Amino acid sequence: MTMCKKLLGFIVGVASMMMITPVSSVEEEIVNEGEFKTLCDFVSLTQRINESLRGMEEKSGVSVSFLQKKVTDVLFGTGIGDVSKMKWQPHRDMDCGSNTGNRAFWAGEALMKDLLCLCERTDGLHSSPEHLCYRGRTKRHNADNWQSPTNRKNTWNELQNKCKKGGIEGAPTRTEFQDMRKQLEAGIKKRNDSQHGEYCIYGGEKAKTLRICDGRRTETNGICVLYPRGPDGDNASGIEWLNKLERLVKNVEKINQSNHGDMDAEEDTNNTNSNTGTGENSPAERSHESRENDETQNTQATTTSETQTGLITARPPEEQKSSVKIILQFVWVFLFLLFV
Repeated sequence: MTMCKKLLGFIVGVASMMMITPVSSVEEEIVNEGEFKTLCDFVSLTQRINESLRGMEEKSGVSVSFLQKKVTDVLFGTGIGDVSKMKWQPHRDMDCGSNTGNRAFWAGEALMKDLLCLCERTDGLHSSPEHLCYRGRTKRHNADNWQSPTNRKNTWNELQNKCKKGGIEGAPTRTEFQDMRKQLEAGIKKRNDSQHGEYCIYGGEKAKTLRICDGRRTETNGICVLYPRGPDGDNASGIEWLNKLERLVKNVEKINQSNHGDMDAEEDTNNTNSNTGTGENSPAERSHESRENDETQNTQATTTSETQTGLITARPPEEQKSSVKIILQFVWVFLFLLFV
């Protein structure tokens, strides 16, 4: 009986632990997971453009450096060719955006900078979320020293490797870009209040009304980017790197279409020349056929001539035997007269 009670108590204890454990171990949501994936898609798109441009240069021998420069303008900012040359503001919210006081700061200058604003952790009193941008990301690159180019470069290298995708090749089309733009627009939230006016926010905790993207987590501060309202009144046309990327995709698509048109025209020309030189009913083939006909006719004529000659010179066997008899008779007559 005692053993039964102990066994029952053990079972109840295990069951209680199983009921309590899921509640205590509920994993915290991944902050900015969707936003990270969306911006990663744009990073992958710029990589595809770069690969396509290299392919054009290898095939045509024409320099496309002016277009490759536009790719780096999208990623790092106008006139900045590499992450190590980027300039960072003294405070994070001056790069990522804030809309307080007399002056507003906006994000959207460079794709890489917006990605870091969404995924860089901040040390200090306001703890970072357990998972930021993707599960298991716990690294900090001295985020409190925001102005350090080395720290920002280390974060970019980590995020860029996470963004790399395989399987998709070739330059992106305008249709593909527009689909990605719509996905970005769907995640950008408009904010409007009497004190701070209208602005757009991307990332951060959705339930809060954020105005300062400094990496801290309060009711007004968050890990986010702030964009100005676009000139068309929408929530994306104020993003500088997005507008540059759209123009770049259009230009690359036009060049690709032009190159394909030239290649098709060249192929048609080659096919035409091939048909003219060696195709059916071409002069070359007619000449070849004439030579073959002439050779056939000559062969037939020679064969006929030889046959006719054979008929004239060669006599039947009966005639040949008759001649032999005459000669033998002549010899016998000669010998008879000689000895008589």
